[in-house]
Amino acid sequence: MAWEEFKEQTAAYRLLRGAVVSGRVAHAYLFLGPDARGKEAATRWLAQALNCAAGRGEPCAACPSCHLIAAGTHPDVRSLTPRGRHIRLEEVRELLRTAAASPLSGHTKVYILKEADKLLPEAANHLLKLLEEPPPATVFVLTAARDYALLPTIVSRCQVVPFRALAPEVLARRFIAEGHDPDSAHRAAFLSGGDADEAATWLGAEGQRAVAEFLELAPAIFYGKGAVLQIAAAYQVDPARFLTLLGAWYRDLILWRSGRREGLVFRGEEELLDRVAALYSSRALVRSCRAIAQAARLLSGRSTVNVRLALEALLVELAQAAV
Repeated sequence: MAWEEFKEQTAAYRLLRGAVVSGRVAHAYLFLGPDARGKEAATRWLAQALNCAAGRGEPCAACPSCHLIAAGTHPDVRSLTPRGRHIRLEEVRELLRTAAASPLSGHTKVYILKEADKLLPEAANHLLKLLEEPPPATVFVLTAARDYALLPTIVSRCQVVPFRALAPEVLARRFIAEGHDPDSAHRAAFLSGGDADEAATWLGAEGQRAVAEFLELAPAIFYGKGAVLQIAAAYQVDPARFLTLLGAWYRDLILWRSGRREGLVFRGEEELLDRVAALYSSRALVRSCRAIAQAARLLSGRSTVNVRLALEALLVELAQAAV
């Protein structure tokens, strides 16, 4: 059941269930954090719990109201998903057009704004007016990955419910249960840092291809300037993905060099890890990981940085660190 993805977020589940059971539901919530699938499941759970005919604090999943909400057709539960880079004023107005009216068939109207950190200022200000003077029998749910892109006044009008990145082991089990190859599921979970949406991209065809291409090129770092230039050129368009793979690779090299075999990101590549780890001392591997982390900080959101030159400098440093 989709609710299980919400219940993996233990703190969020306890907070919301406690509010429903006690009858102390806030007029507005901000579901904040990287677990998009957990937030999606939580909005459905909350809407169902507030409108369930059973009224037990936990949705029954069997009454007409629960079925309508699961199907996305309940007249009192409306949601807005951004169609582009921003959420515009007219979109918010259309979503909230019936905010002042009484519920049509349920107990509580629920208005859901997904990716609320994409609200344009005029749209945010329109929403803020409603949050300051909320209509009766109405709950607003905003979801966002980060709060710094939201108006502080909007954040202050909401009860923040944290959705943290899942433990990679938990995320890997979820994908294995969905039928994915265990090694691929494990790698995707660790590369994503526990972000379910990001992990799904690593499991897709493009993500799998990126991993395969990386494993072909990574050992070539030690083969001289020509290889360095080739790798830098190949990844200058998407340095973040490359640095994620590179950081995980050198982490695995440290584990392998220290004799630890559990927790490897690149399971199934033990022969390659053994061959490459022999080129490094443990101290050199630690220095390499620091260099990768520094490059990631340099390239994050910095449009003035020459990406290719930064990657070439990093790769030269990694090559020179080899024994």
